[in-house]
Amino acid sequence: MKKLNQVSPSIFYPNKKNTFLFLSGSNSNFLKRKENLLNSKSRICSHSNIKDKTHEMIIYHKKGVYVRPHKHINKKESFHLINGMADLVVFKNNGDISNVVTLGNYKSKKFFYYKMLKPSFHTLIIHKDILFHEVTSGPFIRGETIFPSWAPKENDRKEVKNYLRKLHQLTKIFKNKKLK
Repeated sequence: MKKLNQVSPSIFYPNKKNTFLFLSGSNSNFLKRKENLLNSKSRICSHSNIKDKTHEMIIYHKKGVYVRPHKHINKKESFHLINGMADLVVFKNNGDISNVVTLGNYKSKKFFYYKMLKPSFHTLIIHKDILFHEVTSGPFIRGETIFPSWAPKENDRKEVKNYLRKLHQLTKIFKNKKLK
């Protein structure tokens, strides 16, 4: 893609000369290419850099990818699922699940959008590859994202595998209790 600057293996920004940024279905295919993925994730940012006041991104995550539970301090987050299926899992500060919401695209009749108005630990369990639009306030400051001690770091593959297995079981139990 000529109109994007690659700033890491999986993060792309618009060229500063652009007046508009247009994305099509072929752009989502671009995000899915193996060479554009890092940890099975990639993104196209429509903001110009990490200092911008609004961060808006089109993000791709492969099925089964680990999104470490986290919360953002002093930020709101909106999420619009374009394609795929995932569970949004919200946690209490101690790691207990407080809510699970299944997300699907608009045609699925599931929830396709959320806005997080208060900081909450959250993650996604990705059931089908997802493409989503996320908007949050900037600037990006690494220290304003908190990762809990009860969730393994992304690079600890064995712990991540065990944690995801456990999380899948807990979310099924939680959803079944909600149905009763």
